[in-house]
Amino acid sequence: RERRVLSTGTPSSARADMAAGEKRKASSSNAPQRASRGSESDARKRPNETKHKTAAAAADDLATDHSPSELAYLSWLRSAGVRLSGVAIGRFPNTGRGCVATRDLHVGDVVVEVPEDAILTADNSVAADALRDFFGGDTAPRLEREALVLAVMAEMARGEASRVSAYLNALPSLRATHSPLGWTADELAELEGTSCAERMFAEDEDAELPSMTVEHWKHVAEPFFERHPEFAMHPSPGSDENETTYLRKAYLHATALVAGFSFTLGEDEEDEDEALCRPADDADDARGSDSEAHASTQAMVPFWDMLNHVSPELASVRLEHDERAASLKMVCVREVRRGSEVFNTYGALGDDELLRRYGFVARANPHGGGAEVTLRELVAAAAKARFVVQGTYDDDASEDGSESESDDFEPPAKAPPTSDSDSDSEEDDAADADEDSESESADETIDPDGSLSVRETTERLRLLRRFGVASRSTDRFAISRTGKPSLALRAAARVLAMHASQFRQLAAADAFERGEKNDQSGIWSDSDDEGAFAGLAPATTERVWDGPSADSDDEGVDSDDDETEDRSDQMTRVAATLLILAEDALERRFATRGSAEDRRFLRALGPESPSERAAAGVGGWNRRGTREKMSSKHAISRSTHRRRMALVVRLREKNALAALSQWATRAARRERELLPPLRAPR
Repeated sequence: RERRVLSTGTPSSARADMAAGEKRKASSSNAPQRASRGSESDARKRPNETKHKTAAAAADDLATDHSPSELAYLSWLRSAGVRLSGVAIGRFPNTGRGCVATRDLHVGDVVVEVPEDAILTADNSVAADALRDFFGGDTAPRLEREALVLAVMAEMARGEASRVSAYLNALPSLRATHSPLGWTADELAELEGTSCAERMFAEDEDAELPSMTVEHWKHVAEPFFERHPEFAMHPSPGSDENETTYLRKAYLHATALVAGFSFTLGEDEEDEDEALCRPADDADDARGSDSEAHASTQAMVPFWDMLNHVSPELASVRLEHDERAASLKMVCVREVRRGSEVFNTYGALGDDELLRRYGFVARANPHGGGAEVTLRELVAAAAKARFVVQGTYDDDASEDGSESESDDFEPPAKAPPTSDSDSDSEEDDAADADEDSESESADETIDPDGSLSVRETTERLRLLRRFGVASRSTDRFAISRTGKPSLALRAAARVLAMHASQFRQLAAADAFERGEKNDQSGIWSDSDDEGAFAGLAPATTERVWDGPSADSDDEGVDSDDDETEDRSDQMTRVAATLLILAEDALERRFATRGSAEDRRFLRALGPESPSERAAAGVGGWNRRGTREKMSSKHAISRSTHRRRMALVVRLREKNALAALSQWATRAARRERELLPPLRAPR
């Protein structure tokens, strides 16, 4: 599966840092210590555990219980130098095909070892030279994954002549992966409004596969095969299928395989911990520079992709890339009994990402049940909140020449529009923004059409970027299943909904810390000037954000009473923004059908039978591992299974958004919850 793998060729301290920042790591760096506490009771809690004697007896039959394609695959593994020690291909009631322990496994056992020569990457594929020529040495992560997609297609086009043909033949068909890329239009309609569907079709180059498949087919895959037709796949002789249609289906199949079965070898790009951080010196430092060398490789790794998923804390193994030995190792981090399933983890992923990238929804997912909202949705909600929440104190900032909020926030006859269609005031705002267009990127100019001009909104977005909270209009914020918004979401809501004077104080402190000598009116001043920065020069960003400490005696800041009133106003604005955000998301995303109707649909499908996943072709293989044409009964099972997964994701996201509105309106909500500190505990 598409996960990060740490390199053991890296110094141990650096590996620890990478492990701390890995969002999709195979297992945490302290997993072996946790595994030492493993007991018989722990084993019974893990999925697919059966009575030890029965499982052990079943393991004895593994050597003869393989399909012809699996036997060919196992033979190829041996010839390629892949070593299996105590594990084999197995089948399980709830997860289908997976990895079974053929003996008792202990912490530290190396159960799978794959030489680098056996893996498939864009650089060692049959189309390596053509891919290097086509991409021109660009090593962006997204293009590297696209290059692997094309490499898989080129190897498939060679058929049995490919060095990895036995490996590719053992992988599932597009239909059997259950990737939404292979769903029918009716099945996809059940995902309408979910984060899964939005991520698939959003224009976000940083999103994991599958996303933007239409654009990348048009601008990457199709031009590549036009330039290098020798690597294109063709329909079988006598078929009436169009060449382009067939090739596009093959592209979707290869994309689903890379999304669900490939690995990222090497370092993670960045620490994606959503906890707030100190403001950076500039935007590039806050999110990292694109000029830094990309030190990872996307690869298809034989047998590593055989393992099914559990939560990170329950994983049986960790994955290592030993660069010195030129091999990839799978190491046990907990005791596994003979006959039990051996699990990897695909990361702490929600339901939408498990479905989009891997084609399944976990029955019980401790990291699922939540929802996501986009930065664009948040900007629109903040614009409405600023209209609804009236200022609770007079704006004194007019003394330094800037307009007060009472001047730029005259209540109109109706709430300000937030849709792209209501654009009466866009031209005026766009004219103001043109003066600053040289330093703006396209994704920074979100126009909410609310009480803030484009320039003012952009200033707030830039501050969020320096704080490391948000950097692009495609950024998303998490909401837990209980409705609790992430720290980043609360911080962004606070900045976007702030009163004008509140934001000026925060921006002035930020400018002073960055060494700027201009106050917010553009007037040059020395740092010793008492009037510089509206009298806020001594204040730090953290001081303005978190408020005064019990023993502070800051000058140039509001009095205690004013500060209390100020923070109370900010709490009201954050709560209003989150409430509007939840209600608008529910209304906009799921307008076609309510939760009650979704539940009726789900009940009509009935409970999932023990054999449904096998009948639906989960994993791509039936009992004997064959890939014959599905019967009508299996086709119905497949459609039922997909609809059930989509409805589960829909209902869980709706419940999370409804819970957010309740979370935001709870009267006993404390200040620290609505206004988290600038440097939140990690």
